[in-house]
Amino acid sequence: MTNTSDDSQYAQSGVSGQGAEDALQGLVRHILPTRTLNPAYPCKIDSAHYANVVDFGQGQGVAFCTDGVGTKIIVAEMLGRYDTIGIDCIAMNVNDVICVGARPVSMVDYIACSHTDPNIFSALGEGLAEGARQSGISIVGGEISQIREIIQGIDLIGACIGHVAIDKINTGKNVRPGNIIIGLASSGIHSNGLTLARKVLLGETIDQQKNKINEFSHDLNRSLGEELLEPTRIYVEPVMEMLEADIRIQGLAHITGGGMGNLLRMEAENIRMVLDRFPEDIPPVFSLIQDYGEIEDAEMFEVFNMGVGFCLMVENASDAESVLAIAKKHQVPAEAIGFVEACQGKEVTLPKQGLVCRDKKFIPV
Repeated sequence: MTNTSDDSQYAQSGVSGQGAEDALQGLVRHILPTRTLNPAYPCKIDSAHYANVVDFGQGQGVAFCTDGVGTKIIVAEMLGRYDTIGIDCIAMNVNDVICVGARPVSMVDYIACSHTDPNIFSALGEGLAEGARQSGISIVGGEISQIREIIQGIDLIGACIGHVAIDKINTGKNVRPGNIIIGLASSGIHSNGLTLARKVLLGETIDQQKNKINEFSHDLNRSLGEELLEPTRIYVEPVMEMLEADIRIQGLAHITGGGMGNLLRMEAENIRMVLDRFPEDIPPVFSLIQDYGEIEDAEMFEVFNMGVGFCLMVENASDAESVLAIAKKHQVPAEAIGFVEACQGKEVTLPKQGLVCRDKKFIPV
């Protein structure tokens, strides 16, 4: 059985990938021309990458990105626990910035809310501070917007800047056949696909989810809510050490919404990224979601990270060994999960699962 249109379970749960793509196209046709309005500070990345870089002159660039925690905040609200969700907000941003070869420097946060409970905001601050500590960045400001007419609860979003030398920008344009793909383990679901995960594991309605959020799972050895709230892993320290070492890193990918299809963001053309050694012992939460929801492999690899939260494409086996050694030093499980070969166009394949992704969607081969 194949999902050939946007009739996936994720779409049925309320998140339409095709709808988001259509909306994005309507937005960017107006936004993209603004890149030429300030020629003194040109943008250096043309493609839809994880972050963009503005050239500040003298060979120096500033990377920019923004992201939020999505509906993971609903899990925090159900559990009444807000002290880790800030880590997710930091992680989703800094993990994107390092994908262009930049070192994250600073962030601002934006909190939209229907109420301002001091205890909740203190807990949010605790998580943000911990995420900043793990990333080695500062939080220099933010905004609280009380918009009860629009939002019920809280939404948390951040924007991050980083520093990169212009000649060190990495967009994956140098990825080529023969490169080895290294996968760094995720800590779980991270901050993507929570709408589908909640629907499958907890129930269709918010009331059903609240009733089940504290249910203990023997497969997970903790409650369902604790599993879903597990903070997103921050990859800044190990990846920056890799980038600053004598390792030929050709491309970097943060595996977020879009799953392993994120590898298609590499700017290189005529490459096939073959994930022939993708870990078989994926974290149990993904098996639970797939089994309970009767979800096809294709959709699982489109929506979730499936246990691999970050990927690096390196030149050869020697570079792979160096990456694995640094990951081990930082206690981040990592392994070689595939390689790059030549093809017409650009695609990601999962031979063991019999899947291929050419245009953001996995289909059987």
